[in-house]
Amino acid sequence: MKNKVVFLFILSWLCFTILPVAAQQSKLYVPLNIQKAFQNGTRSADGNPGAKYWQNRSDYKIDVELIPSKSLLKGEEEITYFNNSPDTLNTLVFRLYQDIFKEGNARQSPVAVSDLTKGVKIQVLTIDGDSIRIMSGRGMFTQRRRQGGNQQKKGERTPMRSGKFSGMKGRARRTATNLIVTLNNPLPPGKTVQVHTAWELNIPKTTRLRMGQYSDTDFFIGYFYPQIAVYDDIDGWDRLEYGGNVEFYNDFNNYDLSVSLPGDYVVWATGVLQNPEQVLQNNIVNRYQKAQSSDEVIHIITPEDYKNNAVTQNNDKNNWRFKAQQVTDVSFAVSNRYRWDGVSVVVDDANQRRVLTDTAYPDSAIHYEEAAKIARTTVEYLSKELPGVPYPYPKITTFCNGGRGGGMEWPMMTNDGAPSNRASSIGLIFHEIAHTYFPFYMGINERKYAWMDEGWATFFPREVVERLEPKYDYQWKSVISRYERFAGRESEMPMIIPTYLLSGRSSMIVAAYSRPATAYSILKDILGRELFRLSLQEYIKRWHGRHPIPLDFFNSINNAGGENLNWFWQTWFYDFGYPDLTIHAVTEKKDAVEVTVKKAGRLPVPVKLTFVYSDSTKEEEYRSVKVWRNGDEKISITHKISKKLVKIILGGPHIPDVNKENNEYNF
Repeated sequence: MKNKVVFLFILSWLCFTILPVAAQQSKLYVPLNIQKAFQNGTRSADGNPGAKYWQNRSDYKIDVELIPSKSLLKGEEEITYFNNSPDTLNTLVFRLYQDIFKEGNARQSPVAVSDLTKGVKIQVLTIDGDSIRIMSGRGMFTQRRRQGGNQQKKGERTPMRSGKFSGMKGRARRTATNLIVTLNNPLPPGKTVQVHTAWELNIPKTTRLRMGQYSDTDFFIGYFYPQIAVYDDIDGWDRLEYGGNVEFYNDFNNYDLSVSLPGDYVVWATGVLQNPEQVLQNNIVNRYQKAQSSDEVIHIITPEDYKNNAVTQNNDKNNWRFKAQQVTDVSFAVSNRYRWDGVSVVVDDANQRRVLTDTAYPDSAIHYEEAAKIARTTVEYLSKELPGVPYPYPKITTFCNGGRGGGMEWPMMTNDGAPSNRASSIGLIFHEIAHTYFPFYMGINERKYAWMDEGWATFFPREVVERLEPKYDYQWKSVISRYERFAGRESEMPMIIPTYLLSGRSSMIVAAYSRPATAYSILKDILGRELFRLSLQEYIKRWHGRHPIPLDFFNSINNAGGENLNWFWQTWFYDFGYPDLTIHAVTEKKDAVEVTVKKAGRLPVPVKLTFVYSDSTKEEEYRSVKVWRNGDEKISITHKISKKLVKIILGGPHIPDVNKENNEYNF
């Protein structure tokens, strides 16, 4: 009997001590489609790309003409698509982003009636020279432009006649914002296919959903060309529709972009301008080239230059050409009145490589006279501090659309508003440039995992904003408070839930921005700043130019940091829950006080105790979030005192806590 009692005691002890630890260190949940990727060897448990990892890509040659007076964009493109997968592809999936404005489409963002259209007008579509029959919900029509034989005029549409489609080699159907082409000749592994298409679209004037017309002469153009979707090792083709909330998931492609428009317009775009002498006057070219090696801001174009007709080459039309290698998308902006400032910064001391940080903005944009310098500071910080990876592209252009706030990112381009608050302006410029690393350099699937890029872009600006505006608590006082207001509500979803499933905007914003930014800050607290930086660099080294998923991030940080952090990933990224610490008990001793802190919420956070004395002096005790890694619900902290203690305060404005009513103890 005695042995049985001892056995039961030991078993009980194991259940209440060892098992919680084991549960905290258990493997994270892996969905079946992702399990298959690990089994196939495209992903690995140590966070590295698998031995059989692959991804597809394209070469794009895009020629567009923008007609400002009609708010109309006409385009034509040639695409070479490389099937590097082990699969034979029976279909190609194209994205037609601007079909979000198509009449009758479902969407997550409201659209002005005046911006509604009949969708992107596809005038020509051929695959390897063969025309494609396109079907839509309103009937069918064909686009024909066969190689050889009788050809239609470019852009001419042939209506369907009696169900006969002479020479058709494939068919396509339009969904909400996708075009799905079924190939009669499937694309084998290791082979390429040639796509030619011509199209037209109207530029929205009122509902500027990440792009649009901002005045009679100012435009930012993105999501503007038929784009081949991603085919990956997780889901095959990405067929998610563009409803307005989810953003990027693209392959790494090469782009040759030409933009034609009236001769008095200036163009800024993804990539490097190939023909400055053909589109700009010599004085502007000289300033542009000088800015690329200058540590001080160069005013490349001023209002006086416009007045003196001394900006662009005096042609009826100019054709601006840009090239970009290994980027995930392209965009461009135009104006015939914007200032243009530029400055450069060394991002890699080893080879003295410089990056141009330039800005284009109207006279009315507050704080933008220093925007190029702020962008320079941003790029330098990202390159040399956090994450400490040299900025990967030759330039970054910040285009100010003249709005009050908000922004949007593209590779080498941002489309920003102009907040009236200087600190907010600094934070906005930094936030959008930070997206260079996530989702662009890292190839994040933002449609499913927006927290993998928006969270970082929210986390990174804090130190720079506080340096430039030391009296303004940019980061946590706003980010943390926004998270606290929503945390624990029924509509708050764990971050691991795919973003496209979060139809509620508040649910999406918290899961993509404030909660992950908070989690990354806590991760830095766990690892310490230097190991955090080195682990993040290792993750970037492994996955830049590829498509990491959450498990790749978690496993990579575990591996690089030398510590199993599944207890942290599980609570902050997978679990429902909220952060809430309480002062559970206070015990006064001879020369000390013992404070017991209880973790009333599920999510672990650091413990900070402030001891306030009668003479208004203060002392602090701080414990890393690691005190909760074993699953404990309470910890006790003993603090020595030598004066009369009047108050103990738990937490602070940079530590999230949904209920602060139990965070203070008065003597």
